[in-house]
Amino acid sequence: MKVSILAYLPGVEELVAKIAWASISGLPPPEISVGEDDVARLFRLARTMKLSSVLDFPFYIFSISGVSRVFTHQWVRYRIAAHIQQSMRWVKIDTGFDPEDPWFIVPPSIVKQGADAVVMYVKGVIEAGRRYLELVDERVPTEDARFVLPHAVKTHISTVMNAEELLHVIEQRTCFDAQWEIRAVAYVLLAGLYALSPRIFRNAGPYCVWEGVCRGRGRGRCLNEAKSLTRKALEAGERARKMLEESGYNRSVVLDLTDLFGFKAEPELKATVGEMLGLDKPVNLDYPAILEIKSLSEVLDT
Repeated sequence: MKVSILAYLPGVEELVAKIAWASISGLPPPEISVGEDDVARLFRLARTMKLSSVLDFPFYIFSISGVSRVFTHQWVRYRIAAHIQQSMRWVKIDTGFDPEDPWFIVPPSIVKQGADAVVMYVKGVIEAGRRYLELVDERVPTEDARFVLPHAVKTHISTVMNAEELLHVIEQRTCFDAQWEIRAVAYVLLAGLYALSPRIFRNAGPYCVWEGVCRGRGRGRCLNEAKSLTRKALEAGERARKMLEESGYNRSVVLDLTDLFGFKAEPELKATVGEMLGLDKPVNLDYPAILEIKSLSEVLDT
């Protein structure tokens, strides 16, 4: 999984502070002067007093790749946003797979069950892929043949959201009630957003962390782990911000956060699964978690 932040407004916190403070001033935003304390105070008030109009102004455009259709079905439920998703007719489908980069997601819970469970799962997904291609060969329209495909196929989706909706997403999906894949995305996204807009996202995280109220089914039992992951996301965001500042915001920043928010399978298990599938290589059963922050010029020049 990779979260790639593609476009954002540099200096958006200062800009929004000017706009907001101008609403209780005799001066229009271009003539307002704001300092660091004014900016920080504004976003503290915006969060505690739920000043949604303030948080509606900042927006971020990003793509999320290497995720399953299970993830995207959940993601598009957030409607104060716009989404463009890769058509399922264009996802990679094969009768085999590259052991280093499978065309489908293998959930960590299945990996943890051991080699037999993984092999059974992999064979099932590949069989579905085979049936899909056979139907296409029989001239069944791809929009109908795809009905046989599993939700495990890797896809990508691009989204634009404002800060208020992103805070809402992070509050809900960093909670341990959230499904594991969307939770991983939420923590990686938090790191990237904090790198770009630290005053806005300083207090982001699950409700139990920033609000002190558990709204999930854990009844507070996961509070310490939630606090730890939230802290690590903000620390990762701090590292990314320093890298951006050093580059003058002109070069991409990439952080591998797999150890924090992804999953790594044991090498022995990867080798065993490869042998059981008749492959000469271990099978990559990891779920990576990568943060990428790109400059708009780099995106457009690609």
